[in-house]
Amino acid sequence: MAIEEDAIKKIIALEPSLARTPGGNHGYDLFEADAAGKAVRWVEVKSMTGTLADRPVGLSWTQFDWARKHGAAYWLYVVEHARDATKTRILRIRDPFGRAKYFTFDEGWSEIAQIEPRT
Repeated sequence: MAIEEDAIKKIIALEPSLARTPGGNHGYDLFEADAAGKAVRWVEVKSMTGTLADRPVGLSWTQFDWARKHGAAYWLYVVEHARDATKTRILRIRDPFGRAKYFTFDEGWSEIAQIEPRT
């Protein structure tokens, strides 16, 4: 969690209009409010020591559902090399749910799959 904390601090320094989620993660880490205080943009932060070329990032069901419900107002920020200030890069992806072309199922699904032939 320390690496995500570092990433969030970098993002807020770049975009001071973003605020932290109050009291736990509701499908996002940061949000932007309008002049009346109503949330109008939501940001989920994923941080890593390497890059997306090294490994993918995933969304929890709550994050995925929030992205689906909020469309273009939902952003996924991936902070690559979050611990190395000389290499840090922030990828900002607007509407990750709406822009996805397909969804991947990894080896974790084998734990809940019905497998043939049955043994």
